[in-house]
Amino acid sequence: MTLDSSEIVALVMRRQGDFLERPALRLTVRDAERRFGADRETCEAVLGTLVNAGVLARSDDGGYVRFWPGLAHAA
Repeated sequence: MTLDSSEIVALVMRRQGDFLERPALRLTVRDAERRFGADRETCEAVLGTLVNAGVLARSDDGGYVRFWPGLAHAA
């Protein structure tokens, strides 16, 4: 899937909303591929963007979870 910049921004915003609306949501990259309907590279970029923005944290086992300041996310 090739996305233009506006589609990437929209995808990041939608996925951010998923995690904000469902605080217990936890996804691996493989889960994200199925849920987002996007390829691995796109999913890694979206999840990485959300980690860099402080929305998500990556657990030791590779899952992505909502970032909660002051809490450990190692699962």
